[in-house]
Amino acid sequence: MNVFVDILYSISSFLLVPVMVALLLFLAWGLLELGGFLRERSTRKDGMEHWRQFERRILQGECSLEDFFSMDSLPGFLAKFQEEGPSILRKPIYAAKVSEDLEIAARGKLGRMSVGIRIGPMLGLMGTLIPMGPALLGLSRGDMEQMAQNLAVAFSTTVLGLLVGGLFFVMSLSRRRWYAMDLVAVDFLCRIFEEGGGK
Repeated sequence: MNVFVDILYSISSFLLVPVMVALLLFLAWGLLELGGFLRERSTRKDGMEHWRQFERRILQGECSLEDFFSMDSLPGFLAKFQEEGPSILRKPIYAAKVSEDLEIAARGKLGRMSVGIRIGPMLGLMGTLIPMGPALLGLSRGDMEQMAQNLAVAFSTTVLGLLVGGLFFVMSLSRRRWYAMDLVAVDFLCRIFEEGGGK
């Protein structure tokens, strides 16, 4: 029985360094994503205002769909839809295909956020539990220094894992709302194409 215990203890102890490295990599990824997130957020305000103005004008019959493809500073997936303008204008049925592709792309970006939301705290929990074994051994031997060092590692990885998960969670919430707004706008444009265009 002791052999199995020793094997399990050795495996879990070996995993501590990879877990800590993975946590640091996830933190670096989260900070890179945060930079992109803040840049995206700063450009969306003006872009959405331009879109709302166009939406009002086309509903009132003051412009046509061709005007959409010449607009500046559109946000997110509306800008990507706009990039397909020449193909869509030549063959309007292509708009539905582009819309579906954009929906898949949005799910992909949000899926990457979900990885950080789930894996970050999971790694933090692993980094918490693995040093607890050596910490308890140190306590049983009266080695308070060993116990303190292992507890410091355990609590640090807990905080780091929660930070990574929280960072990705906040970005995911905002991006989910942004992308939903973009895809609703793209769907609106596709419906106009189906009905034969604007003015």
